[in-house]
Amino acid sequence: MYTLCSHINLISTKSWEFTSVASCTIVEETDALTDTCELELPKNITWEGYTIENGKPPIKRGDKVTVKLGYDNELTTRFVGFVRSIDAHTPIKIKCEDSMFLLKQKKLTPKSFKNVSLEEFITYLLNDTGIKFQLIDKSIALGKYRIVKNTVAEELQELKEKYMLSSYFRNIGGDTVLYVGLRYPFDNRKKLFFAHGKNIISEDLEYRQKEDIRVRVEAVSFGAKHKKTTFELGDKDGDVIKIRIDGLSEKELKKYATKALERYKQTGFKGSFESFGVPEVSKCDMVNITASDGNSGTYLVKKTEIIFGVNGYRQNITLDKPIG
Repeated sequence: MYTLCSHINLISTKSWEFTSVASCTIVEETDALTDTCELELPKNITWEGYTIENGKPPIKRGDKVTVKLGYDNELTTRFVGFVRSIDAHTPIKIKCEDSMFLLKQKKLTPKSFKNVSLEEFITYLLNDTGIKFQLIDKSIALGKYRIVKNTVAEELQELKEKYMLSSYFRNIGGDTVLYVGLRYPFDNRKKLFFAHGKNIISEDLEYRQKEDIRVRVEAVSFGAKHKKTTFELGDKDGDVIKIRIDGLSEKELKKYATKALERYKQTGFKGSFESFGVPEVSKCDMVNITASDGNSGTYLVKKTEIIFGVNGYRQNITLDKPIG
C-alpha cells in the first residue's frame, strides 16, 4: 500500500517547512491566466520558535509557496507561487496563486506602438520583473498597438480577448516560465497513458463523431476608426464560439473562423476523467486514453485539478482536442 507524503515550504521572514497537510487543491488550466492552490494546514500545527499572537500565523500575503506531493517519499513539485490570502481561523487555510500574482501587481503606463511584434511587446511588459518567457509562435505581429490597461496581467488578458493569444505559467526544469501564444506549446510536454480498469478511477466522457457536433462560430474584428467586421460560420442551432481579432479584413476573419470551426469539430472524447496522483499530469501534456467504451485516442490536456489529503491523492484531467 502506498503512503501519501507532502512537503510544503512557506518563505516569509524565515522559511517554514511542513511534511503534512490536511488538504491541498491545485487547479491549473490553459484557459485561465492564473493557476491556484488552496492549502488547509493540520489543526495541531506548530510554528517552531514563534509565538502566535491574536491568532495570526507568521506568514503574510506575497510570501512564496512551494508544494511537493507524492507517494512513499517520492515527491514531485506540483505548485510554485505566492500567498494571496490567509484565513487564520483553525484550521488555517491559505489561498495561493502562481507567478501571475506578481504580474497583477506590476503597474503599466499608457504607451503606443506603431508596429510591434509579440516578442517585442512581451519583452516590454516583463521589463524589470526577472520573469522568463517563451513564445509558442514567434512569428506573430501585433502591428499598431496601444497599452490601455493598468497592470501586466490585465494587458495579457486583453491579448487573449483581442488576438486569441493565451498566457499562462509553466514550471520548466525548476524555473517558472510565462508562455504566450496560440494555446499549446510543443516543448516540455509528456505523453502519458491511461486505461479503464488500470489507472482510471472514473470517467465523465462523451465520445462524439465529427458530423454529430453542432457548433457556430461568431467572429468579429474592429479596424481603423473602430470599423466593425463580422462573420458567422457553422450550425445555426449549435454551441456558440465567439472570437475577436482586431485589424483583420473580412477574408482574414473568415480564415480564422474556419480554423476555429475545424478545431472544434473533431471526432473524439469530450469531458474529463479521474486518475491517481501518479503519473503526474500537467496542463499542455498529452494523454493517451482507452475508455470503458473501448474508444481510445491521444489528447492535449486543457486542465488538471489536483486533490490531495486524508482521502487520497487524485487528479481530475480535462481533455482538449485530439492529436492522434
